[in-house]
Amino acid sequence: MANTALIKDMLDNAVHIGHKRQFWSAKMRDYIYGIQNNIHVFDLYKTEVRITEVKKALEEAASKGKVVLIVGTKLQARDAVKAIAEETGNYYINTKWVPGLLTNFPTIKKRIAAYNQIEKDLEAGALEMLTKKEKASKLKELDKLRKAYEGIKDIKKTPDVLIVVDGHYESLALEEAQTLKIPTYALLGSTGDIDHCTDFVPCNVNSIKSIKFVLDYFKSTIKRVKKTEGGLMGRTEKLAPKSPVTEEE
Repeated sequence: MANTALIKDMLDNAVHIGHKRQFWSAKMRDYIYGIQNNIHVFDLYKTEVRITEVKKALEEAASKGKVVLIVGTKLQARDAVKAIAEETGNYYINTKWVPGLLTNFPTIKKRIAAYNQIEKDLEAGALEMLTKKEKASKLKELDKLRKAYEGIKDIKKTPDVLIVVDGHYESLALEEAQTLKIPTYALLGSTGDIDHCTDFVPCNVNSIKSIKFVLDYFKSTIKRVKKTEGGLMGRTEKLAPKSPVTEEE
């Protein structure tokens, strides 16, 4: 039985809106209800089925402690991607997909290490020991690395699962994940290719409101039972115990 409340919420958040009719993928035909004002409109009853299935898959992955990477570099997705990743303790890429991020991970790890080292040097005041020109060069490099790797600066291994906003826009991320057989769950507009991801949600990928709604729908799932490299608490920072340790109050 369809979840009519969810369908209404999706309608209210413009999840049903696709791209202009001249820009579409025939593979999305089964998920399109019709055309309105020259825009494809998704069948929200079918979107409801897909979003529910993806949520179940993510819940299963989270229960097994899978490392989740959320990808969305288009302008409409950036804030929502960063917000949900930080709220759930997952990793994210929201400015640019660096080629080889998955398929050449050892090199990427070195770049991340360089980024973390410069940040440590900056905090420790070590950059003040450099010449003005050297310091400016380091700060320029730091800015570049931060934009690329801020959301994955603590990652230790390739992710186990990708959540991708707009699979058509993030085709390189999906291709690399496919090469490594990493499960991918994509938000796809009417231009999407369903063959390049494990599962998908047919939805509006051009609206901040729609993207946020879909990601928020998954939020409790990937946060509730998530276990990552850091164990049950994921990336949560540990507070040093009081010294000496006393019995609990």
